[in-house]
Amino acid sequence: MEIFQEFKIIWGYLRKYKKEVRITVVFALIGSVFTAIVPYFYGKLVDAAMIEPFSQNFVLALLGIWFLTTIISAFFEKITFLKRSCLGIDVSNDLTCGASEHIIALPMKFHKDQKIGKIFSRIDRAAMYASRIVEDIVFLVFPQILTVVIGVSILFFVDWRLAMGAVFLFAGYILITIYKVSPIVETQDKINKAFEKAYGNLYDSFVNIQAIKSCAAENFQKIKMGKDFKENLASIYKEFMKLWASLALYQNLFFGLGFLIIFGFAVLLLKQDLISSGKLIMFLGYLNLMSIPLKDLARRWKVFKTGMPAIKRVQKLLRVKEEDYKKQGKILEQVEGKVEFRDIGFGYKKSRLILSDINFSAEPGQKIAIVGGSGEGKTTLVDLISLYFIPVKGKILLDGIDIKKLNLEFLRKIIAYVPQDIVLFNDTIKNNICYGKPDASKEEMKQAVVAAQASYFIENLPHKYEQLVGERGIKLSGGQKQRLAIARALIRDPKILILDEATSSLDVESEKLVQKALDRLIQNRTTFIIAHRLSTVQSADKILVLEKGRIVEAGTHKELIKQKGAYYKFYSLQFKI
Repeated sequence: MEIFQEFKIIWGYLRKYKKEVRITVVFALIGSVFTAIVPYFYGKLVDAAMIEPFSQNFVLALLGIWFLTTIISAFFEKITFLKRSCLGIDVSNDLTCGASEHIIALPMKFHKDQKIGKIFSRIDRAAMYASRIVEDIVFLVFPQILTVVIGVSILFFVDWRLAMGAVFLFAGYILITIYKVSPIVETQDKINKAFEKAYGNLYDSFVNIQAIKSCAAENFQKIKMGKDFKENLASIYKEFMKLWASLALYQNLFFGLGFLIIFGFAVLLLKQDLISSGKLIMFLGYLNLMSIPLKDLARRWKVFKTGMPAIKRVQKLLRVKEEDYKKQGKILEQVEGKVEFRDIGFGYKKSRLILSDINFSAEPGQKIAIVGGSGEGKTTLVDLISLYFIPVKGKILLDGIDIKKLNLEFLRKIIAYVPQDIVLFNDTIKNNICYGKPDASKEEMKQAVVAAQASYFIENLPHKYEQLVGERGIKLSGGQKQRLAIARALIRDPKILILDEATSSLDVESEKLVQKALDRLIQNRTTFIIAHRLSTVQSADKILVLEKGRIVEAGTHKELIKQKGAYYKFYSLQFKI
């Protein structure tokens, strides 16, 4: 059954806390037993007060036992509350961390295809529901069900006719709840999807705040957010609340009429001396005791049935295959840095290749420049070296070994990447530089900073290396961010270096400083340079010209100029010759 599969998912998160779960369940069940006993004393006290001769000692004894039972019940309820709350928090944190770790481990293709704000909205809602399900259902509903079972059992002992009436009342109430909750669950699934879309767009707004400001598009974003939240999401919520109100109406009508009939029948039995006044009071006490968890059942059933789709959506994410990051691939004792592309073909869909027939080699320490128009596959080509994407045809060799046979962690540690759009963590300058090598010494860090031409501006910051750089490095200039990225690459001492338009967006002064840093970074490393500015690639050992995903020309700057082909056209346009 579906419900067992759903509880299996929840148990998957609770399994590691078996000991705490057992303790919590025992405390909850003990508390439920004592709670179920309390109404029994109502009737006994009423009957004791009406029977002659009146026994004061018996009444005091009943009151004492009642008082002791209440204290024990309250004690176990407190302990259960604390333990189930802690377990709820643990499960929520485990779900959040586990899902986040999994997403980080997913291939780049996943991250290119998905809105990260939408994904984290999905995780956040799933974590919230997981906590509520653990707290309010696993460790609350089941003990309450035990209370109801004990209560009904005692009612059969009191009067089987009244007990049967209570059973029919509760069974009808439960059936109505289950029947009416189904459309609520379906609507909640729509809400989950609408939330993910709305928060995905909201996240994009914050990430791209500079673009919004520069385009004076605040009003446009306001309208867009209003549509997401005030129109789309609000309309689904209104539908949801109508269904919820309808459920409450049917529940209240059924329970109210059922109670009226059963109470009328009980009064009739009392009138005919078939039950005592104490038994009537006891019956009313148990009916009240059992009606509380019963009325909560609809709310908690809704939480469970609306929360599980959110959790299942995260489970679906967890089934996306991770990169085999820790696989037992080869680790080379020494890396020379020769990279060879043999008949490489790649496409996000096999039916449509972005790159075709890519063949070239880079000797250790060589500079390979890749040029071409936008969208020709330059960045995709270098991404294949780090196995961010897997070629669908051919193979890439590192020192004669297919990189797919190498340990992925090892492969990426010997490659450093300096992109055009540098993204820094909202952390200190020190932690950003040492991110790729957390155990780097202070001396190693300072050597990398000096080589990256970054020491001057860092030493002039108020907190120097402990200076926070802001979200995505927003507190630093473009040139400063580029130099930090170069320092981060230098400290790792990579054998292969990838520069993707590393100076194209800088002013003249910053470009000179960054270029000096890059010249040091490139020394004795196999380097791949993607550039639109041909002035930055003229000294390359080999220039590859890409058109429509194919290498149409390859050679040095002088050789390609002499050919007067595609490279010559690019060069002529830039330098107007």
